[in-house]
Amino acid sequence: MVLNLLPSGQAGASAGRFSPNLTAGELIAEVNDLRAAENLPPYQTNSILMTIAQAQADYLANAGVMTHFNAGGIAPFQRAITAGYSVAGDLSQGGLFLENIGSGAELTASDMVGIWQEDVNDLKVLVSADLVDVGAGVAVVDGITYYVLDAGTATIEPATPSPSVTGTSPVGLVINTPLEDGTLYHQVQANEGLWSIALNYNTTIEALKSLNGLSTDEIFEGQKILIRKPEAATLTPTLDVTATFGIPTSTATHPVTPTLTATATPLPVAPASRESGGMAAGIIILAALIAAGVGSWLGRKKST
Repeated sequence: MVLNLLPSGQAGASAGRFSPNLTAGELIAEVNDLRAAENLPPYQTNSILMTIAQAQADYLANAGVMTHFNAGGIAPFQRAITAGYSVAGDLSQGGLFLENIGSGAELTASDMVGIWQEDVNDLKVLVSADLVDVGAGVAVVDGITYYVLDAGTATIEPATPSPSVTGTSPVGLVINTPLEDGTLYHQVQANEGLWSIALNYNTTIEALKSLNGLSTDEIFEGQKILIRKPEAATLTPTLDVTATFGIPTSTATHPVTPTLTATATPLPVAPASRESGGMAAGIIILAALIAAGVGSWLGRKKST
């Protein structure tokens, strides 16, 4: 069943056989067998499409409804973009992306593909020559089997707009410039959703809801959505180091023990007076006379 904008309807049951070993791979194999019969290349299994298809199958099974929109009211191609699959084509028309859904009691993968072939719109999804990738999801609740088949084509080089550059995104969203402190807001325009805002600012719906305290995906025109908080300032620790420059480096030397030299100090000599001088002269003369007398005496004694 291809994308439609009609309200979801209660899941109905279609008669068929039940296989306890149902897998999403079996559903894709049935689709590729049909494409081979129509001389079309097989769909390539895509991990992103497998994820969103299984998520939608689980939602249908738990809610017991048949709808192309998820719990947040997001369409198939929007879910693919949000999950990281760059949908090609005109996104205002849903891009190159289609989805089939179906459910029934004891319904096999082969039965489901047969039922889809009977609907002209569902058949387009199975045998499209414009679609390349595929994903499938299968869930069973209370004996009712729910099938989801997502098929699409991605751009060769997905465009990731920069949140720091003012401009227009691929889906017509105006990208704002962050404030000086790094804070980034987006003012919601008409027909914008959280999915498109998340896509074009390279973030996620859950991150936006957390930043803005949103409990649902509902936003309104003119609302300011916080995209990014101010950048936290990084404190750089500083070391209090005092450097002293211009002091020459000295070389350590061993201490020298001083040598003491004793110098004799002469005793003072009393100056000579006239009386002492004359006395000295008399003593010298007397000594000479005595010496002469002794010498003469010794001479006479020797001759005798």
